[in-house]
Amino acid sequence: MVTDYDCWHPDHDAVTVDQIVGNLVKNAENAAKVVAEAVAQMPPARSCKCGSALAHAILTDRKLIPETTRVKLGILIEKYFA
Repeated sequence: MVTDYDCWHPDHDAVTVDQIVGNLVKNAENAAKVVAEAVAQMPPARSCKCGSALAHAILTDRKLIPETTRVKLGILIEKYFA
């Protein structure tokens, strides 16, 4: 997601910080839309193992993971803390 088009191209017109930030904001909005659409199209049931990919990836003792981290990562890890 390019935000500063003149940073690599010597013949391109200079851009302003406002233009860069504007592109960054648009990129973030577009990325959120892409993720939302991808999630919406996911089938409710899976035949692959991707739904349990983290089952053996969390090596930290569960008791040592701060509650704030558990809340922050909730949707990804909550099923491994049951």
